[in-house]
Amino acid sequence: METVRKGFGNTIVSCSRTERGIRERNEDACGIFSIPSPAGPLFLLAVADGLGGHPAGEVASALAVRALSESVSLGAKALVVQDGSSLRQLLATGFSHANARVCQYAEEDPACLGMGTTLVAALLSERGEGVCGNVGDSRAYLVGNTLRRITRDHSEVQDLVERGLIPADAAEMHPLKNIVTRIIGRKGDEPDFYPVSLDGDCLLLCSDGLPDGISEGEIHAIVTTTDFLGLCEALVAAARGRSRDNITVVAARRA
Repeated sequence: METVRKGFGNTIVSCSRTERGIRERNEDACGIFSIPSPAGPLFLLAVADGLGGHPAGEVASALAVRALSESVSLGAKALVVQDGSSLRQLLATGFSHANARVCQYAEEDPACLGMGTTLVAALLSERGEGVCGNVGDSRAYLVGNTLRRITRDHSEVQDLVERGLIPADAAEMHPLKNIVTRIIGRKGDEPDFYPVSLDGDCLLLCSDGLPDGISEGEIHAIVTTTDFLGLCEALVAAARGRSRDNITVVAARRA
């Protein structure tokens, strides 16, 4: 298990925690990165969940986070404006690079053939304004007076909900819950992007092990009643006894 806390100057504070839970190994990965640019510092947060039942899930997730951060760091060197369009393009290039890197690695190593991972990431300016993107069913939430899920799951169950074939409150327990429809590690799978602004809210990124263990109502209650420095630990601890998966959380808010 690992807990990381970082402060980005006097503007944004963050924390992360990842652990294997009841699984034999941890196939999740996460990262918090401070990235310089000519337009000012950027903050990159990421969570990846290697696909269970596939080869080398832990390799895919770690590789995706590393490739994403490398690409964003490289592109940020030429960034002169931190508007929504520029940050979205920078993050999109990072997702594309991560997908290409995971695909290439799998093609070159027979032991990793077929590996894949989800990926959710947020790229923020020091004002807490930016963009969030996801592939798969790892999620991003904004939590304040209410809890708002920013991302849309790329999953069979989400498709069933949107087609009106099952109610939304049945999704978390559905037998197809863990079947994702987009992954990092398959050519042509693209992320969706969403604008994000911290304002007074907490940004929370997580693998599906967190909502597998606790409800969104419980997540909201913990975020709004726990000191931020202990937040990631508290969320993982609450989910640990009930989640059937690895559990990873990254959180950030304005200082």
